[in-house]
Amino acid sequence: MNRRDIEETTLRLAEPVARRLGLEVLDTEFLTEGGHRILRVTIYKPEGITLDDCEAMDRAFGEVLDREDPIEGSYNLEISSPGLERTLRRDREFQVFAGRDVQVNLFAPVEGKRQYEGVLVGLEEGDVVVDTTHGRMSFPRQNVSRVKLLFRPEEGGGKH
Repeated sequence: MNRRDIEETTLRLAEPVARRLGLEVLDTEFLTEGGHRILRVTIYKPEGITLDDCEAMDRAFGEVLDREDPIEGSYNLEISSPGLERTLRRDREFQVFAGRDVQVNLFAPVEGKRQYEGVLVGLEEGDVVVDTTHGRMSFPRQNVSRVKLLFRPEEGGGKH
């Protein structure tokens, strides 16, 4: 199985586990860091993620992974909250984090720029929509290389 297949399979396996715990899975990533293979599962709930949430998900999803064995070889399971400066990857994240400050990086320049900052409106008809100081801008998703949450301490840091 390739990385993308592993991420999709583990997302499908993790979602019902998270729902039973009153959580939502925002993303799964299968990556290598420092020579170690890691399955990172990002969980969410509107009131914020606690250490107890991460531990409960780790135990419950760990049992499912042991039973289903979707990944060949050894790896570490990491359960985490979304983080303050998270890169948004899945459609659901654009809904959850609407209203937050973001940085949008583009493959090809729009109006002479490859990077914009503003308040995330969300996804509309496949476009990333952001309110910038230049007004509302819509970027075709295929031209967006990255959308990253920006931590602004003056906003109180958010609950995500």
